[in-house]
Amino acid sequence: MQIINGVAYARYSSDKQQESSITVQLAEIKKFCASQGIHLIHEYIDEAQTGTNSNRKQFQQMIKDAPQKEFQLVVVHRMDRWARNVDDARYYKKYLKKYGVKIVSAIEEFDETPEGEFFELMSMGMAELYSKKLARECIAGKMANAREGKAHGGKPLLGYTVKRKYYVIDEKEAEAVKIIFDLVIQGYGYTYIRDYLNANGYRHSDGRLFTAHFTDILRNRKYIGEYVYNRAASKDDDGKRNNHKSKTANEIIRLSGAMPRIIDDETFNKVQVILDKRKNNSRPSVKQSNKYLLTGLTRCATCGRAICGSMARKNEYHYRIYSCIAKGRKCTTRVINADYFEDYIYSLLFGCLLLPDNAERLCKLIEVAYLKAHDKFQDNRISLIDEISVFDKKIETLKTELSKEGSNQLMKFITNECENLQIAKKELQFKIQLIDKELNAFPHYNPILIKRNANKYYNILKDRQFTALQTVYRELISSIKVDNETVKVVLNLNVLLGSYLPITVTVIEKRDYIARPENLSLQSLAFSTLSVSVA
Repeated sequence: MQIINGVAYARYSSDKQQESSITVQLAEIKKFCASQGIHLIHEYIDEAQTGTNSNRKQFQQMIKDAPQKEFQLVVVHRMDRWARNVDDARYYKKYLKKYGVKIVSAIEEFDETPEGEFFELMSMGMAELYSKKLARECIAGKMANAREGKAHGGKPLLGYTVKRKYYVIDEKEAEAVKIIFDLVIQGYGYTYIRDYLNANGYRHSDGRLFTAHFTDILRNRKYIGEYVYNRAASKDDDGKRNNHKSKTANEIIRLSGAMPRIIDDETFNKVQVILDKRKNNSRPSVKQSNKYLLTGLTRCATCGRAICGSMARKNEYHYRIYSCIAKGRKCTTRVINADYFEDYIYSLLFGCLLLPDNAERLCKLIEVAYLKAHDKFQDNRISLIDEISVFDKKIETLKTELSKEGSNQLMKFITNECENLQIAKKELQFKIQLIDKELNAFPHYNPILIKRNANKYYNILKDRQFTALQTVYRELISSIKVDNETVKVVLNLNVLLGSYLPITVTVIEKRDYIARPENLSLQSLAFSTLSVSVA
């Protein structure tokens, strides 16, 4: 009798931290191998590794060992332990087949007939679908928690701890945060601040000493009560963050007052001014007047990359510009004069949107956008209810099929399909619950509040102080996109209404208009240029 050598592959998922799962999988694999006369020569184990991609250490080691032809079988507990990605599963199965290696499941039966291969493919497809739905449901849950100002995992920021899922102040650490801000205002450098904190017994929550790196702390708006979530760029299939694909303001959750405040506004703003001066003084060639208000808000509509401020030179004359970071390599978007561009944005806000004379028209504009946003939530809710109705009909049809006689494989397939439909139905029900929460949290339309907030921002913009302008722009402007024809500005009206729910308007203007400063008048910035849009 020919001896068949096999190896075991076991994995537990990063979203289910259960090491005991490996023991269960190996027990079933060994039981299967004993019953089939398979000689198990090695065990490959990946702990806390997702099956949605193949970048798993032991998995890849097994693939590298296959060409040595020391084993003929890879035995897994279930096919979803092999992979939760159909493309990866088929690719590596085909790769191993070149070296005479087969993959078998200890508890699932898939023969080598076309029907067996079909059911195996369906099983892997269901595993991938389940994984994606689970991830989406997890993200939706985190976003729902974030909208309530709850902690979202990870190590809390210096000065805070978590109790009952909410951030609360850690008095000892908060004292260190206040000292850091105070010493910066007094003119001390980071090295002195580090030595002072360490010498006086201040530590991070895990006992670490402080290092001379405080910029992230000093720039963090959480210390003035602003809760922020989902700001980081999304990961691609390789697990890397695509920083060129930034998130819109509507994807980012910002809640004013949702974090316990440690630093007052006056102290925070003073430190921002000091940091800005230090930043510019570290680059002697850049003068104070050459700071760029719209860097970080502006992106290229042609290639999607950032548009940043810089200096240009023409005939011995230096002037400020904004240009795409990919210009000259992959992008054809022309540079734009920084003075004209910044004047236009300032006029759009100060001379049009927030102008006291336009208060009634502003309220009317927000009312239209408000109703559209509310209707969109209602339409989405009705659409989800209709989808649930379709799922219910499919589930009833499958239950009818189960009452009939059929092969074991067909019955298993119908049962799995029915379970997956139930999971999908629960996901839709969860989405409806989230929409109901959003509708309950929808702010009342309040013209008095709108006028009061508009007047507050108008007065802040009067002095054209850089730090104040920067703060207001980041609150009122969702995004700016520029190409060779137009400038598209998306404004956050929900800020004026006192809501985190996205209510926006879009202003589209021709670049030729901005390039000619003589056209920049308050009369030409009419409200007719604004088009209401809902994110």
